[in-house]
Amino acid sequence: MDPEHHEQMQRLQQYRRSVAGQSKPAISSSGLAGGSREASSQGLQIRYTPGRSSVEGEPVHDPLIYPGLYAPSGFDMMGILVRVGTRPNPIISLGNVDSSAPLVLCDAAMPDCPIVYCSEPFETLTGYLSSEILGRNCRFLQSPYAGRETTVGSDVNREARAVLREKIARGEEAQVRLVNYKKSGERFVNLVTIVPISWGEGEQSTGYKRYIVGFQADPNMALS
Repeated sequence: MDPEHHEQMQRLQQYRRSVAGQSKPAISSSGLAGGSREASSQGLQIRYTPGRSSVEGEPVHDPLIYPGLYAPSGFDMMGILVRVGTRPNPIISLGNVDSSAPLVLCDAAMPDCPIVYCSEPFETLTGYLSSEILGRNCRFLQSPYAGRETTVGSDVNREARAVLREKIARGEEAQVRLVNYKKSGERFVNLVTIVPISWGEGEQSTGYKRYIVGFQADPNMALS
């Protein structure tokens, strides 16, 4: 096993132990279909399907093996969902959010709040590859010209952008509707929910929220 996979396996084992020790009361055995299980924490429901892995030669039923959940970058879908679901004093109810959610993680401490992680469903939704997304501000989706930032659509999103700027500056959650464009130029209305989170032991101990999770959704299936 190469060092990267070994490190991810250690993280997986650590998280599995954490789930086993803390989340048992939240796991319901009723209504389970096809072997799927559902864990709930503060209104966030993380869905996953049991798989099998081998740890030290012994077969293990592993509910956390899921393609795309873990990434070598240090940011991963499972880590993001857990931090969102266990955040103190949530303001916005997210309902059923799982690994199929289109989302991005932005670094609010960096100039222009660049995207540092995006989920595969976000790539599918927008038509952009991660290589075209990472390092950019989310406003590139407000341009119909293959992501080239322009003033087109700025008026319709003006109020929503003002709300986002204010909430980000205060480190608060927010939910707005934005007119966005896919890479193909197709226009769509995007229900955007932002949730500030901490990452790393230092940030979590001080309560400092450096990162912002941005969820995308069809407004006809509102999260709140």
